[in-house]
Amino acid sequence: MSYKPNQKVSELKPYDAIKGDYAIRLDANESFIEIPEDTKKEMVDTIAELALNRYPDPRAKSACDAFASYYGVDPDCVTAYNGSDELLFLINTCLLMKGENAVFVSPDFSMYRFYAELAEAQVTVVEKNSDGLFCADDIIKAVNETGARLLIFSNPCNPIGTGIKREEVIKIVEGCADCLVAVDEAYMEFWDQSVMDKVCDYDNLMVLKTCSKAFRMAGIRCGFCVANKKLSDILLAVKSPYNVNSMTQAAATAILSHPEQLDAAIEHIKKSCRDLTEELLDLARQFPEKMTVRKTCTNFAYIEMPDGTAQRMYKALKREGIIVRCFGSFLRVTAGSPEENAEFIRAFENNLF
Repeated sequence: MSYKPNQKVSELKPYDAIKGDYAIRLDANESFIEIPEDTKKEMVDTIAELALNRYPDPRAKSACDAFASYYGVDPDCVTAYNGSDELLFLINTCLLMKGENAVFVSPDFSMYRFYAELAEAQVTVVEKNSDGLFCADDIIKAVNETGARLLIFSNPCNPIGTGIKREEVIKIVEGCADCLVAVDEAYMEFWDQSVMDKVCDYDNLMVLKTCSKAFRMAGIRCGFCVANKKLSDILLAVKSPYNVNSMTQAAATAILSHPEQLDAAIEHIKKSCRDLTEELLDLARQFPEKMTVRKTCTNFAYIEMPDGTAQRMYKALKREGIIVRCFGSFLRVTAGSPEENAEFIRAFENNLF
C-alpha cells in the first residue's frame, strides 16, 4: 500500500512563472530601476556585520520601523513577511475556518482564490464590469448574503490595472462589518487612493504591501501588512517565529531608509508607464481594429486584442527575446526603461501585421 496525497493537493500544479533568459523582461511588474550603489554598499556593510549563526529578529523591527516612517503609520500596526505571498497564505489558512465563505472579484490576482481553496473555504466570485471595475454595493451584497468571513481584492488591480476610489473601499469596509477586508495595495504607489491611514478606524480592515513593484526589492522577498493592533498581534501569533531572514531585514531597512530615493524611483516608473501607454494609444488610434489600450493606475500597460491575436503577439515578441504576460485576449506589459520600451514598441508594431 503506497502513500497517496490528499485530494486538495494531488492535482495542484506549480505557479506558472515564465522561465528562460530574455533580453527584455516586461512580464512580472518588477521595477526596471536598480538600487543606487551607495545604498547597495550600505546593505552589504550591514549584512557583513550580521551574526548569521543567530536567528533573525522575529518581529523584523528595523524594517517595520523604516516602512512605518516612510508611510507615516504606527510601527505597532506593521508586520513583515516573505513577500506578500506569505501574508496571503496566512490570512487564508489561519483567519478562515474550513467551510467558511470568502469573496473575491474577477479578474484579480489568482493567488487570492488559490489560497482560499487550499484552506477549504467556500468561494464566491463577483465579476467585474466591462470597464474592469466593480460596484461596492455588489460586493457588500455578496459578502452579507454568503456570510463571508474574508474579502480580498487588489486596488489598483492586477492584472488589468483599474482602481476603485478610496470612498468606495471605505463603503465596502463599513458595509461588511462581520467580514475581514484585506486590500492589496501592491500598486498604490502609482495612484493616490490608499486606505492605509484608516486601518485603526476599523476592526475589519488590513492593507497588504509588497516591496517588489515600486521599491525595487523583488529579489529579496519582503512584504508588509498594516492593520490595527489586535489584527497585527494575531498575525504575529500565526506566522513562523523567524519568517523574515536577517539579510532581507537588513536590505529592506537600508532601502526604506532613503525616502528621497524611493520617491524619485516611483516618479521615474510613473513617467515610463505614461510614455509607454501614450505610444500604445497612438498605435491604437492608427489601428483601432487591431487593439484597444486602457490607461492604468499601475506600472504596467493593458492591451486588448481581438480574435486570438494577443496570444500570437505574445509568441512573436517571445521569439524576439521580449517577454510580457498574456491573459486570454489581453497583454499586460510592465513599463521598462526607455530603451526597453522603445524596443518593445518596435517589435510590437512590426508584428501587428
